[in-house]
Amino acid sequence: MKQGKTLQQLAIEIERQSKAKQDFVAPVGQIGVAVTDEGVKLVLGDGNFPATALGDAGGTNVVALKTAQSYGMNNLANAQMAEYLGIPKPYYDRCLQEQPALLAENVNRWLQRISKSAKKGKPEKRLVRLLDGNVRAILSDRYRPLENYDLATAVLPVLQEQELCITSCEITERRLYIKAFDKRIEREIKLKGSDPAHTFLTDVVYPSITISNSEVGSGSLSVAAGLYTGGCTNFASFNDSRMRKYHVGGKALDVDGIQEMLSDDTKRLTDAAVWAQTRDVVRSAFDAARFEELVGRIQATTEQRIEGDVVKAVAVVSMQFGFTKAEQSDVLKHLIQGGDLSRYGVFNAITRTAQDLPDYERATEFERSGGQVIELPSKDWERIARAA
Repeated sequence: MKQGKTLQQLAIEIERQSKAKQDFVAPVGQIGVAVTDEGVKLVLGDGNFPATALGDAGGTNVVALKTAQSYGMNNLANAQMAEYLGIPKPYYDRCLQEQPALLAENVNRWLQRISKSAKKGKPEKRLVRLLDGNVRAILSDRYRPLENYDLATAVLPVLQEQELCITSCEITERRLYIKAFDKRIEREIKLKGSDPAHTFLTDVVYPSITISNSEVGSGSLSVAAGLYTGGCTNFASFNDSRMRKYHVGGKALDVDGIQEMLSDDTKRLTDAAVWAQTRDVVRSAFDAARFEELVGRIQATTEQRIEGDVVKAVAVVSMQFGFTKAEQSDVLKHLIQGGDLSRYGVFNAITRTAQDLPDYERATEFERSGGQVIELPSKDWERIARAA
């Protein structure tokens, strides 16, 4: 399992971010892009943006606009701007790196076109989310943020009340993650090594839970059941998620022009039912009967052997789940080192590879991919097992 922050470090960072973030709802006509000495920035101003690039061709002049405020943009905010305007991402990224003035011209023209085409009296609006003075997300004004601070306040007491082991936490540009398992419930998975005559080995497994949330439009609030393998500290999650709450709903408050969002107190009252439901889901996540059923399914995969070429089997798996060549090589390495050439062995090789990946979100994707290997329909596993 990929290690992230300690629980204490996570709590400190959530607290810091809750004080450092700021939200605005802005009519599209009051949003622009400027080329500055510090790079391309998003500008919130009075709407008097020229159709041409804001800045000279070299991108060195800071643009002075009446009442304008400029903010740096992170990778996600740039991606969301490109998607909103329908600008192909490769073109957007190349302009950002090589022709920032051309990018500004493209963005500002499309923003003005959207603004002018809006119905009279009903201007198109976007929610702009800031953190540490930079734009971290550009979203629909219908996006209803579910805040990480409120999530932590709701679920951490429940995790402690249930005496769960919180094994990994992280807060990235896109998502918050909290992963825990119940050490009081354990079962054994019996398996053989590469030598058929070898005495049966065992893996001890525990029920786990992955709680994740995005404040910036990168997926829903999710509480997903999973499995923690004690010996090799592998972590896996499964698709039968207990809860998903999509961040679409009540609009932010805007009166005239650019306005700040509803107060934190009002948002907490609005979302109280969501957090009550989340607490209930977390409390009931470790259902014994459901865990027994999952263990039974996993035990069956230990008998489902790779019958064809092992290298080609891993290549098929990698193509199905979108692994890079380097990731594919690591999965193959861990599969061979583990000596278990079964579906369960592939599951372990993928979740073990997650520990080696430098990016926490990519590691979490691998933990989901491991669970998906167990859940594959028989025909899909046969295609892997018989690859030649």
